[in-house]
Amino acid sequence: MMPMRPLLFACLLTAGTTLCFAGSPPAPPAWASAAGFSPVDADALESAAYYSAERFPGQGASAFNPDADLAPPVRALLLVEHREGLLPHARYRVSWHVAADAQAPDRNLDYVEVQRFNLGPARHEDLRGSVPDEHLADVSEFGVGPNVAWRFVMAPRQGMRAGVEEAARRELSADESTAMDCLGSPCAALAGPAGPEGEWFGRDVSAPPDRYAAVAGDGSPHPARVAGDLVLAMGEEADRPAPFNPAAPRFMFVISANADGQDLATTALARDTLVFDDDIGTIWARWHQVSGATPESALLYQSRTR
Repeated sequence: MMPMRPLLFACLLTAGTTLCFAGSPPAPPAWASAAGFSPVDADALESAAYYSAERFPGQGASAFNPDADLAPPVRALLLVEHREGLLPHARYRVSWHVAADAQAPDRNLDYVEVQRFNLGPARHEDLRGSVPDEHLADVSEFGVGPNVAWRFVMAPRQGMRAGVEEAARRELSADESTAMDCLGSPCAALAGPAGPEGEWFGRDVSAPPDRYAAVAGDGSPHPARVAGDLVLAMGEEADRPAPFNPAAPRFMFVISANADGQDLATTALARDTLVFDDDIGTIWARWHQVSGATPESALLYQSRTR
């Protein structure tokens, strides 16, 4: 990986503005309790049903919970899957930002939003043009479930890297979903984003974790497994705090499960827009796996605009 020279100040890049903080950052707004979101009890969310043997087949080998050291986006995806289930055709738009707690600056807070889009009906409609009706399965076979958004505020506590401090949920309307952007592609479209043109170079994909079920029932990688590898692709500075701007989260992951094409395939694109480096402005990562084959991944470093 290209060596990085750290900046002296934590800076937040917004549209046309750079905000730098030499001391403690300002307190972020009430984020999980935004309009339209319904609070979800954290204790109920992190229940015995969540810690099932099916989800965590290797639990019991340690005094700690099997998800104790998972990165916040990974754990958030597992919690969403626990409450919403997995869909055969879906897209996940995951944003993540790490910021210092204004009330306790020595502690970091993780702000994670998971938006899940059910692409089953669009996939069914797309096939109607090439598959006779008598051979096309009912639309319900392509997945039933709403488009949803979950927000989590997480923090280290009681041996957990990402304990849930706050959680909230809301359903997304069809119009909302259609208007949302997933790193350059409409979130509700079958075709996923590919990222910018440039000098991409391959990287080794990490081995699938054994702490949780990293493979879905159809053989596709669990979206949490994909997010976990993409977090590693972002490098060690992923946990470094920076001022939080809800409108411009630092990390974005778009994971598409069996959205397009004839074969089972999972594709993903990740972006880090706040790189602590003098020369690198943005880091991109691609991820791709087809029908149980070995996954492939690549990185792109974009120069900082001066």
